[in-house]
Amino acid sequence: MKFFWKIYFSFTILLLLAFGAFGTWMIQLTFEKSWQRVQEEAERENRMFQLSFEMNLNALDEVYRNDGIIPVTASSIIQNLSDAGSAFLIYNSSQELLYESKHYASFNDLLRISLDEKTQCGYQIQTDGEQTYLLFACRSVVGNKVYYLENIRNISTIYEERELYYDWYTMIMLILAIIITILVFVITHMLTRSIAELSHITRRFTNGDYEVRASETGGDEIAELAQDFNDMADTISEKIDELTLQAKKQEDFTASFAHELKTPLTSIIGYADMLRTVKCSQEEMLEAVNYIFHQGKRLESLSFKLLELIVSDKQTCAFRPLSLKMLVEEAVKLTEIKREEKNIRFMEEYPDFLLCGEKDLLISVFTNLLDNARKAAGEGGLIRIRGKQYGNRYLLCIMDNGCGMEQKEISRITEAFYMVDKSRTRKEGGAGLGMTLCSRILAIHEVRWRIFSIPEKGTVIAMQFEGEEGSAVCS
Repeated sequence: MKFFWKIYFSFTILLLLAFGAFGTWMIQLTFEKSWQRVQEEAERENRMFQLSFEMNLNALDEVYRNDGIIPVTASSIIQNLSDAGSAFLIYNSSQELLYESKHYASFNDLLRISLDEKTQCGYQIQTDGEQTYLLFACRSVVGNKVYYLENIRNISTIYEERELYYDWYTMIMLILAIIITILVFVITHMLTRSIAELSHITRRFTNGDYEVRASETGGDEIAELAQDFNDMADTISEKIDELTLQAKKQEDFTASFAHELKTPLTSIIGYADMLRTVKCSQEEMLEAVNYIFHQGKRLESLSFKLLELIVSDKQTCAFRPLSLKMLVEEAVKLTEIKREEKNIRFMEEYPDFLLCGEKDLLISVFTNLLDNARKAAGEGGLIRIRGKQYGNRYLLCIMDNGCGMEQKEISRITEAFYMVDKSRTRKEGGAGLGMTLCSRILAIHEVRWRIFSIPEKGTVIAMQFEGEEGSAVCS
């Protein structure tokens, strides 16, 4: 079955059922209120009859209080009651009929009415042909005698009104059924038309028209669906752009990598060919061999950095509790010789802290950051390491007083093969992969970090580590 007909039949049936249930409830509620009103009137009428009866009997001398005086007393009472439509009956303690204002052969059996123990009153509904009657009875005590006073009311009217309401409502429901089916058909057509248009837009998007968007007119669920579709289309378009950009970055990475290999290889091949074909002096030979050695070391460093990048992306790290002080001290030792060559001063002030991570990867991070600080600080510069614990977090800063960076350079520092100062970086044997590696390793360890730098003033790299208990990587 098509969605159009599903909506059509569902709405039609639900609306008709709702109107039918509501109308029936309203008619029944009206009937119950009428019935309650009639019951209250019957009780009030009986109470008035009972009060007058007891007052009249109590006014008589005890000698005259016998069953023979009851009809006379009752007749005088009934003449003073306003409602002449009710019948009144009086029974003695043996439930023998003493008086009746109207004769109802079918209703003179008081034993059928069950009296409430608290109120000493009760009622019953009885029918006589097409007529319905309410029988209301109360127990009355005068002196030492017990009487039962009963009044009978014809309540056929409220039942006839209910039947009349049902007849009228049946006719109204037939008219409503016609109107509802027409309205639901029109509304269903409007709803499914919007869905059909959205389906058409979806097919166009599937066929490659990524610029097409659905109309978001209105504030209903269809408009929300159209908005969701547009959001999805925007997200997919963004992802496509990201993939395109990623592909371009990979192309740039390959081109940069080829360039980084080409420059030292060209020099190595050139100097090696010179040593092979040309007779050189001892000094020239040493210079060529030295250049070949340095360029070879640069290629070695490049290969190691690339290997670390690949490993950091693909390996499954086994995290365990580690001493931060131990990791930093290991990195300090690895970079000590090159710092001493440039007479770089070194200051450290950081308490120990227990964190979770992979030892070799974190040592690689600290080594790269200290080596970058050494390159930036230059001859006679200063490198400082400071750390402080804040609850279950630890802030570690590596600072230098070197050349610093512009803000636009900070945003690109983690790009592969990006170099702030290409000549200095190549002279130091770098390839522009160190900060890329650091960024990926810190992301693996869920470490938040930022770079603050001022040109000609220096650079600060701040890293926030989670403690062993609060670290997600150990969970």
